[in-house]
Amino acid sequence: MIHTILDKGMDPDTYVQNVRNYRSLMKRLFDAATPDSGHVARLKDAALKTNAAYASVQTEDWCGDSACIVPMLAPFFAAADIELVIVRGSEQPEFKNYYEKDGDDHIPAVSIWSEDGTELVRWIEAPEAAGKKKDAWKAEHPDFEPLYEKQKQGDAEAAKKFGALYRQFLEEMAGWYEDGMWNETTREILEALEKKG
Repeated sequence: MIHTILDKGMDPDTYVQNVRNYRSLMKRLFDAATPDSGHVARLKDAALKTNAAYASVQTEDWCGDSACIVPMLAPFFAAADIELVIVRGSEQPEFKNYYEKDGDDHIPAVSIWSEDGTELVRWIEAPEAAGKKKDAWKAEHPDFEPLYEKQKQGDAEAAKKFGALYRQFLEEMAGWYEDGMWNETTREILEALEKKG
């Protein structure tokens, strides 16, 4: 699968230059993201043992998790000479369907692939610790889900309120990643790859 989408996806720099949502936030996070040197060393070792050559992210521009995670994945994989390609699932439905057929309909969907195109690791959406933080944040903002549903149905006032609340959520979530969730992300992906070695 990876060989069929390498020429259809984007490298991280191209993606950020062309992203339709949260561009300023992503650029700020790209400037701040420095992968843990220990994680990079372990990734290099695991990549050698598993013949890992490529990584991919299947996502959409509106995905807040991607906006926070891709800025760390880019330098993390680059430091280990693993080519990273980012694909919008809406533009490459065969790639989106590749995950959805397995029931993985959340994004970002991150995969690490061997040179021969075998998927070695699949990691979905967010680290476990970030999921708990998101649940707690939503519990503290009980109007979040109702506003989301109303704006989906075309309610312009709800859309305006939801947009402002979501931006607040995204800024807070970016802070979580800068304060430790990036390391949780790379740790979870790394440990999954190490199990393959």
